[in-house]
Amino acid sequence: MMKKQELIFGLHPVMEAIKGGKDIDKVLVQSDIQGGNITELRRLLKSHKISAQNLPLQRLNHLCKKNHQGVIAYVSPIEFQPYEEVLTKVFEAGRNPLFLILDRVSDVGNFGAICRSAECMGVDCVIIPVKGSAQINEESIKRSSGALMHINISRERDLAAVAKSLKGYGLSIIACSEKTDNLLHESNLTGACALVMGSEEDGINSQIMKEVDAHIAIPTLGETASLNVSVATGIALYELNRQRGSV
Repeated sequence: MMKKQELIFGLHPVMEAIKGGKDIDKVLVQSDIQGGNITELRRLLKSHKISAQNLPLQRLNHLCKKNHQGVIAYVSPIEFQPYEEVLTKVFEAGRNPLFLILDRVSDVGNFGAICRSAECMGVDCVIIPVKGSAQINEESIKRSSGALMHINISRERDLAAVAKSLKGYGLSIIACSEKTDNLLHESNLTGACALVMGSEEDGINSQIMKEVDAHIAIPTLGETASLNVSVATGIALYELNRQRGSV
């Protein structure tokens, strides 16, 4: 669900926003700031799975001209959804779940394009990490052609734990990268599953790979080593839907 993006500044207003249940995208904190209230803020950020970034005072002053007291928060323009609740609704509807786990896809353009493909290909939920993912803002919504307004996004601290949890619900965890000889179209992708795509720089985290049931690659014909992550995601999702009889 789309909502107007907000900027909250000041230590106590930010803390109250977190306690009040606002979907905070990230919090910027002055690097050298100290004190009991800052300790309490960091505790709140951790318990609510909110990403925090330390920045020098000059950067914060550039971003906010008002009295920010060393703390600035960006409220997400979308409402994050617990993946377990989405999963329950899919099962209740009698459908095979199709989830997408994005491990540290940090480029806004790639993230927006992936969410566009995911929404078009019927993905039930896109799961992203608290840290290392592209920010969900006006730019990423634009890059998704508005698809971010129509797809469930879940934000979690430990993607490996999420993968393990989804396996417990009966989903197969399928990693897609160029580091395997198992080709996409030769693999059985017909059941309930979560597709994992990694960052273009580092691939898929080794802890997530420990939970993977199948590792697939997209065959290519040229000399280029690999596909762009957003293009690869679109191809993989199409093949998943083709095998499931959805397209």
